This record gives sequence, structure tokens and C-alpha cells, in this order.
Amino acid sequence: MMKTRLLISAVILLFVGIGLAVAMPGTSMAKETPKLLSCTTYSVGSTGYATSMGLMEAIKKNEGIKVKVVPAGTDKSKILPLKNGMMQLSLFTGAGQYYALMGLGDFNKEGWGPQPLRLVFACPEGSIAGMMVRKDSGIKTLADLKGKRVALIPASPACKALHAGYLAFAGLDWDDVKIVPVSSWGAAWRSVIDGSADTAHCLVASSKAVELAASPHGIHWLPATPGDKQGWARLNKFCPYLRPYNAAKGAGVSKEKPAQIAAYYYGLISYPALDEEVVYKLTKGIWNGYEIYSPMHPSLKLWTREGALATNRFLSPYHPGAVKFFKDAGVWTKKHEERQAELLKAEKERMRKAK
Repeated sequence: MMKTRLLISAVILLFVGIGLAVAMPGTSMAKETPKLLSCTTYSVGSTGYATSMGLMEAIKKNEGIKVKVVPAGTDKSKILPLKNGMMQLSLFTGAGQYYALMGLGDFNKEGWGPQPLRLVFACPEGSIAGMMVRKDSGIKTLADLKGKRVALIPASPACKALHAGYLAFAGLDWDDVKIVPVSSWGAAWRSVIDGSADTAHCLVASSKAVELAASPHGIHWLPATPGDKQGWARLNKFCPYLRPYNAAKGAGVSKEKPAQIAAYYYGLISYPALDEEVVYKLTKGIWNGYEIYSPMHPSLKLWTREGALATNRFLSPYHPGAVKFFKDAGVWTKKHEERQAELLKAEKERMRKAK
């Protein structure tokens, strides 16, 4: 037991040391590019985890910086190591970013929100997802979820909002369903596969969605029809980051039988204090790494240069190091600068009100 505690303490001290070396630009160590960083991400087997591994492989091969990927179950557990200076990066969905940035849900507590997050690189369609059910469940529409079991991660405001939003699309709320508490997104997906819950929000390219599609039960995506303007208005009250998406690739879908679900952005984030030159190299490594990471997972094919510059789709501003790289690459325009200023101004106002 004593050896285990000493080992845990040593690991924590290692992460703290790395964090201090990177986050303190005034030290001589910050002048040298660190050889090891850490990044929190989603559960092993998730699209987020696969995306993280791909992006970090490009960074390692192009810039010689190794980034350790560490799965975390909830949004708070992804942010906490960054907040404490133990780690430097996190792969975060637009859903998770929204609540941290705005100081809503579980981030509506002193010291937790609003959070000043910065993008290192992003993808406007990093998450293509919807509510999945077993194909043989008899559940065909979102309205059919009345009286059914819906997975919920109590510590995840993103999970709460996504599931509440899709229920609202059909004019339902939490009183109309049976809540099944789970510990993480991975547990939420497993609950549908093993039958302990009827539905959970899942990425169409997730390995768990593929697993369900390949099972004897099959998979069905509950449609959020783009033409239902009122339904989308109700959904967007909970999830303003979602946009209609016709998914033709992924678990149980094809060009002939697409799923009418949604897309929202993914972003590799840090705090503003992360050294500018470090972020410059991280952004550069991904920018020049498409041929390295895109074959590693279907979702990574969407992480394009064009997408990274779709700043009107993002809620977090870019880190100064990323902006510097984009300017040096000659791709940062006046419109990008205006959007950056708009996001920073909004953040400043949120911070002022939170004091």
C-alpha cells in the first residue's frame, strides 16, 4: 500500500513539474520545447479517444513532442488537471466547452466557471452524433422515448443538455422518461448495448455504435428531422452548438439509408497561460499532419485545414500561439480576427459578471 501511494505521488509530481515548465513563460525551461505533455480525453474506445491518439501522433512525428493521452469520465475531470496545472491539453466537444465557457450546469459554481478556454486546433464536424437505440427495440422516433430508459451521466452537463435537448425536440422532458444513471459516456453506450438503458447520445463513428450495429439487435438512430423547425428550436435552447446533419457514413448508415442526426465541433483546448511557442508547434504539427492522422479513424478525415479556420462555428477563441501560426501560414484573415475579438470580448464580459 505504501509503495502504491509513493508511486501515485511520484506521478502527480511529474505532471505538476511538466505543467509548471510549460505554463510559466518567465522560466528558462519554458524557452525550450517540452518533450512530454499530457492531454485529457474521452473514454477508451470512444471517437474522442481515437481522435486524440491520431492528433497526438501527428504532433509527435512532425514536431517531436510526445503527448500522453489520459481518458477521463466527465467534463469536470477533463478540466481539473488543466486547472490545477498538472496537464496542459484536453480534447473537448463543443458541448463540453459551452458549459465550461458559460459557467453553466456543473460549472455554475465558484472557481469552476466561466472558464477561459483556448483552441489549439478544431473541427466544426468533429462530432456527428445522435440518440441511438437497438433496432429491434420498437423505438422509431424521439417521441417514442416516452416511458423509456434514458442514460444520464450526473456529473456531465453536456450529457444532461444533449439528452434533455433531444427529448425537448419531441416535446418531452425528464419527467416523461426513466433515468438510468451511468458514470461516463462509455458506460452510457454500454448500457444500450447490454439493454440496461434504451437510448444514449453517441457518435455515429464510435466503436460502441459499430459494436451495437454488428450485434443481433442492430442499431437505429432516432431522427431529428431538419425540416422540423420547431423541434430544432426546442433542441437548440438546450444545445445551441448543434446543427442538423445527414450522416451517410458510420454505424448502421449509408448513402442509401442516411441518419438525420446532428453535428457539433470538437476542439483541442488549453488555458491561455500555456506557452505561445509550444502551442505554435502543436498547431503546426496538426496542420501539417493530415496524411498521418486521417487514416487512423473515420472521424479524423473531417479534421481539415479548412475546418480549423471555420471560426464562426466555434465558441472558444484560438490561443495566441495558434493565431501566430495561422498568420505565419498566411491563412488568418480579417474575418478571423473579427471573430476572435468578438469571442474574447464576450469572455471578458462573462468574467466581469462572475466576479
